[in-house]
Amino acid sequence: MTAKLTRKQRELALRQTLVFEAAEEVLGERGFHGASVDEIAKRAGLSVGTLYNLFGSKESLYAALMERGVEEIRAFVAARVAGAPSGLAQLHAAIDAIFAYFGEHERAFRVYVTATHGLDWNVLPQFGERVFRHMERFLDDITALCQRAVRERSLPRLDPALLAMSLLGTINSFVTRWATDRRDDLSGYRAGAHEILTALAAGAAPSVAVPTRRVARVRRPATAPRKGAS
Repeated sequence: MTAKLTRKQRELALRQTLVFEAAEEVLGERGFHGASVDEIAKRAGLSVGTLYNLFGSKESLYAALMERGVEEIRAFVAARVAGAPSGLAQLHAAIDAIFAYFGEHERAFRVYVTATHGLDWNVLPQFGERVFRHMERFLDDITALCQRAVRERSLPRLDPALLAMSLLGTINSFVTRWATDRRDDLSGYRAGAHEILTALAAGAAPSVAVPTRRVARVRRPATAPRKGAS
């Protein structure tokens, strides 16, 4: 049973939500370097001092925003794959969920694109560690689905982690292209991701044993008979 929040905790959560929403707007419009704490605080309807009390710095706010986004998509995907009857069906459901999430949260994804493309990581030495811990958990979620599909012989017998990285890498490339070009329809990319997964599943060939390459024995050349030997 979830403990009931106190009034102070509810107020804190509300302020954090206001800041996150304002930060998404400003960061999505201006990028990390162009965004200012003053503008974020103004759009959130809070003082700059309150924002610093909540997050400490723009870097910390940015990391917290990314962590929140990753955990949101994890929950979004988990809720939509839960009822799927097989590992492969769960992976198709995950594709639909990921694309649906980014379609509904385009502004948040533009913040993600800023974080993973062109951001000077030396400026944020701790940012990568914080956010990628959450991304690793999301990768673990997808790896578990791939593991089930491999066990059910719906996917080739490859390392499930590699399969998960390949699938998420493909999806990441598609939605990044969509978010940066702002021209193409996201549904076309979603269909492409499904086609790639279907093609991968078609190569599973569960009834065909994978041949094992045998190393041929090298025969020693016949030894010439010694002179005088009978």
